[in-house]
Amino acid sequence: MKTSTARRLMLASAALAALAGTAAHAQSVNRFPDKVCDVREHGAGGTRIWFDTEAFQSAIDDCAKAGGGTVRVVRGEYLIGPIWLKSNIRLEIQKGAEVLAATDPALFPQGERAGLINVKDADNVAVVGEGLIDGQGAVWWERIRAIWRSSPNFATDGQARQQQKDDRPRLILVSHSTNVRFEGVRIENSPSFHLVLNDSDHVTIDRVRITAPSSAPNTDAIDPINSRHVVITNNVISVGDDIVAVKSNGPDARYPDAVSSDILISGNTILAGRGICIGSGTSGGVARVRVENNSFDGSMYGLRIKTMRGKGGKVRDVVFKDNRMTDVETPLVFTSYYEYRPLDIKAASAQLKPGGFMLGNQIWPGPDDAAQPVVVDKTPDMDGIVVDGLTATGADLAGIAVGLPERPIAGLTLRNVRIEAKRGLLVRNAAVTTARTVVAATDGTPFKIEAGGSVK
Repeated sequence: MKTSTARRLMLASAALAALAGTAAHAQSVNRFPDKVCDVREHGAGGTRIWFDTEAFQSAIDDCAKAGGGTVRVVRGEYLIGPIWLKSNIRLEIQKGAEVLAATDPALFPQGERAGLINVKDADNVAVVGEGLIDGQGAVWWERIRAIWRSSPNFATDGQARQQQKDDRPRLILVSHSTNVRFEGVRIENSPSFHLVLNDSDHVTIDRVRITAPSSAPNTDAIDPINSRHVVITNNVISVGDDIVAVKSNGPDARYPDAVSSDILISGNTILAGRGICIGSGTSGGVARVRVENNSFDGSMYGLRIKTMRGKGGKVRDVVFKDNRMTDVETPLVFTSYYEYRPLDIKAASAQLKPGGFMLGNQIWPGPDDAAQPVVVDKTPDMDGIVVDGLTATGADLAGIAVGLPERPIAGLTLRNVRIEAKRGLLVRNAAVTTARTVVAATDGTPFKIEAGGSVK
C-alpha cells in the first residue's frame, strides 16, 4: 500500500474513533418543575374553528412565571398562530391532541422568519408527547407554486425564493437556545422547513415522526444551522426535500474551529427525501459529524455534502458509518457545485455546457470549468470524509464526487462499501481512496474518472 493511501486510511480510522463519543456529550439535559398548566384551563376550546393562540401563550406564560413546568395539551383540535416557549417549559401534546397551524401569512412576523412554535433565547425546553403538530402546508405550497408558474425561468434556490417574496414560515424554530428536546411527537406538513435550529446548543430530537408529501416544496425535516451538540436519533422521516441539512452560514469568532459541530444522526428510518446532508452553506465550517446506522428506502439521495463557490468553507471529520439503502436514486453526492437549474427544463438544457449534466434540480458544468481564485470562507474545502460500511441496491447513479479545479475534494475514503447501480461513481477534481469497496455498475464502468479525479 502506498504511503499516501495508508495515511488516508489511518486518518479515517482516527476520525471514527474521535467521533465515537459524540452522542454522550451532545444530549440535552432537561428537568422541569412539577407545576402543570392545562391549555383548556386557560381558555382553549380545541374546536379547530376558533383560534386558541392566546390560551396557549397564557398557559406558557403562567408556567414560566412560576419557574417552569408542563404546559399540557389534551385531546382536541387546536388552531393556533405563532407561540413562544420559554425557559423551563415542557410542552406536552398528548395522544389525540392536534395542534394546527394558521394559514394566514399576516399572523406570522417577518424579518427573522418566525415559526409556529418558537424557542428563542431559552434554556431547558422540551416538546414531547404522542400528539400531532400539523403545519397545514398545502395552502402555502400552492401559493408558492403559483408564483413559480408565473416565472418558470427562475431557479428555486434561496435567493430566488427571497426575490419571489416566499413568506412561508417554519413549523418549529429554535434560536439562540440550549438544552432543547423533541421526543415522540408527530410533525407534519410544514409550510417550509419543519424543524430549524439556529445558533443553538445541546439539542436532542428522538423518536419523532416528520412527514410531508414527497412533492411538497422545500419541506426539509431538520435543519441544524450554526448549531452544536445535536443528536438526531430513532426518527421516521419522509418529506419533500432534505432529511437533515447541517449548515454553517458565516464565521463566528466564538467558534473558530467550526460554527456547526459535534452532530450525531443515528438510527433513523428515511423514506422520501433528498438525503442526509451537509450544506449548502458551509462558510462557517462544519466539523465532527457522524451519520450512522440509518436506513433509507426510496429517497432521491442518500448521503450528501453539497456546497458551492461563495458559500463554501471547511468541512472536516465527517463519518458516514454502517448505513443501508434500498432503491435510493443516487446514494452518494459530494460536490462543490450546487447550483439550481431553472424550473423550465428547456431553459436548463440551454445552460448546459459540454460535459455538463443535471441531477435532480441541480446543474453541473463540464470538466473543463476554469479554476477561480481561492477565497477564505467562500471556496468549498472538503477533507477527512469517510464512508465506512454502506450497502445500496437499486440505485440509478452510484454517486458523484465533484470538487473544484482550484480546490479538489482532498480526502474521501470509501471503505466496506457495496453499491449496485445502473451507472457508476463520477469522480472529478477529487481524490478517492477505497478499501474493500465494490461498485457494481450495469453499464460496466464502476468509476467514471474525469479531470483531476483519482481512485486508489
